[in-house]
Parts: sequence; structure tokens; C-alpha cells
Amino acid sequence: MKQLEVSLSDLDREFLADVRTFLDEHLEPDLVAADDDQRMFFGDYHRSKEWMDKLRKRNWHVAEWPKKYGGCGLSALQNYLLLYEQGLRGAPFIRPMGLKYVGLTVMEFGTQAQKDEILPRLISGEDHWCQGFSEPSAGSDLGNVVTYAERRGDAYVVNGSKIWTTDAQFADKIFCLVRTRKDNSKEALSFVLIDMNDPGVSIQPIRLLGGDHELNQVFFDEVEVFPEQLLGPEGGGWAVAKYLLEIERGAFVFGGRLRRRLQRLINAVSSGNQSSRFWNRIAEFEIDLMAYEATELKLGHLSDGGTESLAAANIIKIEWTELAQRIDELAVMSGNAASLYCQSESADSVYAANGEIEMLGWLASYFNNRATTIYGGSNEIQRNLIYRSMKQRWA
Repeated sequence: MKQLEVSLSDLDREFLADVRTFLDEHLEPDLVAADDDQRMFFGDYHRSKEWMDKLRKRNWHVAEWPKKYGGCGLSALQNYLLLYEQGLRGAPFIRPMGLKYVGLTVMEFGTQAQKDEILPRLISGEDHWCQGFSEPSAGSDLGNVVTYAERRGDAYVVNGSKIWTTDAQFADKIFCLVRTRKDNSKEALSFVLIDMNDPGVSIQPIRLLGGDHELNQVFFDEVEVFPEQLLGPEGGGWAVAKYLLEIERGAFVFGGRLRRRLQRLINAVSSGNQSSRFWNRIAEFEIDLMAYEATELKLGHLSDGGTESLAAANIIKIEWTELAQRIDELAVMSGNAASLYCQSESADSVYAANGEIEMLGWLASYFNNRATTIYGGSNEIQRNLIYRSMKQRWA
């Protein structure tokens, strides 16, 4: 299976060799095997923490952070190589809500006091964050959120709820887009940081089709927050949210993970009697994967400023989510995982069945990844945003 070739300087080649040596020494086979068999997009929370603790030895869990904030200050290409190689080797996926979403957004919009408080606790792992954007009546149409933070004297009082909140059951903090004025304008939106242990915050788990619990609904009932918990000015939340969404949609490296999944699928079915149509689809997928890797490298990770535009982030998000779904479809198409799954009393008992973990893990992943094209705004919305961006450029 041919991989995308990247021309490296001597310094970058030495860095890649260092990364590979580190993975040889610290990425245990049991950890890889467990993560390969995971069915949730973000993987297991505890395995993620275990791997982040190992990366912390080199400060590579904040590899792309500037040195002045405690990061490594790696170049965009070095950060790409680090993330790509981890994905290719099967390292657990590091939770992005704190280190990527909150960390990078606080660097851009936070006061000095917020930076001094939030960033060190992210680096140390003391605080885990979750994301409060979507609501029961506002998903991809994020500007229509109705959770309301009413100003009462020296504080705001928040009422409403957020849904599809990944890892809320583990989180210490949540960042939310809320309405601070009762009108429908973007200027009525503010970005607020809330402690999950505050009175009035409650969580209701959402169980997925495969039996997993990674999503939740978070409720705010008369939750009191203060002006210093706003990130950016009151009424400036839309600009903050757009910046964070650009990170969410485009600041990841999924090429290595997708390539690993493709190779695992080929290994799993190579001894079977697959049709020529199946292998043609595998070949088509590999071609599209190489095109994605080239796009990911060019648009997301070779510019000193990160993604070149929101449109570039949207392109990356569309491509990796649709590739993730396609590889799951091919896996389910190749075997009898569906019938075995349906015969079991529960997803967990089938998932742990001896000798059937590989294909049944694929099926559970298939169910879970139906949502990837909705995460961060549906792909239909992303295509509209790309068109608008291109239209402005052509005007």
C-alpha cells in the first residue's frame, strides 16, 4: 500500500526518527490493540489520559503550543509528522476539547488572567473540558442557540441545555455559546466558561445504538457565572466560536489513522473470498485517501498560521468524516458482523466475544461513525460555507 511521500529536511527527518523511537519505547502493544478495537470516535477516555501522560514526558501533548505558553513550539510540519505517526502506529486519540479547542482559543481571545489560570491546568491535566455548542433546537445552525445568560447585578444567570456533549461525564469545565440578549442577532451571543461542579449544572447520559456512553445532555438551571468567565467581550461570542470551529474542523491529522484502518481491514479480509467489486472499492478508497493526505498536509499543516481559511478547515472536515464512514461501510460489507451483532443480547457481549472482536468492532464503529458527518456542523452546511468563501474570493 503506497503512502504519500513528503520531502523532509535533515532536521525534520531527525525529528521523525525521534518520534518513531519514542513510539517504539512507550506505545505498548496492549494499548494499541485496545484502541484498535474501540468503537467510539474519541476512543476510551482513560486510555487517552494514559497516552497523554506518556506524551507529557516530552511535552508532546502540547506540541503545537507556542513555547511562551508552555508548549513545544514545533513547526507545523513537525506537528503534522508527530500526529500522523501516532495515528499510523495506533496510539490513542488525545481528547481535543481542552488542549486544542480551549487552549488555542484562550491564547487568542483570553485575558492575561484567563491565560494564567487555564493554560497551566490544561498542560498538567488537572482540568478536562467539554463543549457546549449544540442544543436540542440548534445543531448545525449554531447561531440559533437559545441558552440564555441573563445579567442580574454583578453576575449572569444561565438557563437552558446543551446536547451531544462528548465526555461531559468526565469534564471539570464546559465552554458554551450562549445568548446574552433576547434577540436573534449574532451580536447577542457570548462565549462563557462554566465550572461543571457549579450549583444548577446537571448531566443526563445519552446511550448510542452500540450501547456506548460518550454523549450527554447538559442542563443549566439558574447557574451563576461572572463577567470574568466570558471569553472575549459580551456580544463577541460568535467571533470566538467561529475561531474555535476552524480548529475543530481543520486542525487535526487523521490521515495516519485512516491509513491504519485501511491496512487493518485489508489484513482482516485478505484470506477471505471477496468480490472484485469489493477490491475495486478498496482501491478507490486508497486513491481518495492519498488525495486527502495531500490536502490535509497542504491546507492544514504547512501554513505557519495554521489553516489558511475557514473554507480549508471545512474541506478537511468533509473529507476525513466521509472517508471514516466509507472504511466502516467496506468493513461491514466484507463480513457477517451484522448478523452476529443482532443475535446477541447486548453490544458489549458481542464486542467481547472471543475471535470476533475485529469485525464486530468494525460494526460498532460503523454505527458510531454515522454521526461524524454531523460533528462540528453537518457536511451539507460545510459545503455551503465553502461555496460562500469561494464566491467572495471570485467576486
